[in-house]
Amino acid sequence: MTDYDKIKRKCYCCGMLSERWELMSSNSFGSRDLDQRPPGMFRSTVDAWLQECPYCGYVAPSIDKGDAKARSFVDTPEFRAASLDPLAEPASRRFLVRSAQDAFYGDRRSAFLNTLRAAWVADDSGRASDATALRLRAAGHLGEGPLTSLDTRLLLLDVLRRAASWHAAAALIAELMAEELEHPFADIVAYHRRRIEVRDSGRHTIAEALARESEPDRGEADPELVKAIARHLKIVRKPGGSS
Repeated sequence: MTDYDKIKRKCYCCGMLSERWELMSSNSFGSRDLDQRPPGMFRSTVDAWLQECPYCGYVAPSIDKGDAKARSFVDTPEFRAASLDPLAEPASRRFLVRSAQDAFYGDRRSAFLNTLRAAWVADDSGRASDATALRLRAAGHLGEGPLTSLDTRLLLLDVLRRAASWHAAAALIAELMAEELEHPFADIVAYHRRRIEVRDSGRHTIAEALARESEPDRGEADPELVKAIARHLKIVRKPGGSS
């Protein structure tokens, strides 16, 4: 069950008071997608993960919280550009504004994650070309330098595959396979490799990736194993903050 409540909050940046419906609780039973999008009812609450001040446009998980950098950011050209992004409907735009703030802070991983969440909103609206563009933009936040984090690279791999960026995805596959990863991460990489070979840019879950081909009746991976992977990847369940 998903519950909302109407709450008034004072904006940290401009001090104005506003009222909104806020997400209080939900559930996420089932397997996460390979890009860590949650399942269940929580999946459909994406438009409530971030709040926006209707007066100054400040965006945060809770607009009554922030820091001096947040106040500085709302006066920047980057903030204004993100607020007017042509690819974004309201929920998607909030993630892009937050992503721009992450980039302003120098937090490229959070900028990547929030732009990916903007792509999820585009997915739900049936805007496939916009979702692809946003995934490529998310990948761009990680830059050209080396990535050492396994969880970030696995997320990036799914982002590249979903965006049909086959060459970049294959290069990342080769890099990961050279590391001789152990189960279950090697299984996830191998699953991506098979999907890339057949040019499959669709949505798939962790459970699908871990289902054993030798046991076709099984269909779903061990749910405890899926939970263990989600814990390892350390993706915050309530998005919008630093990860």
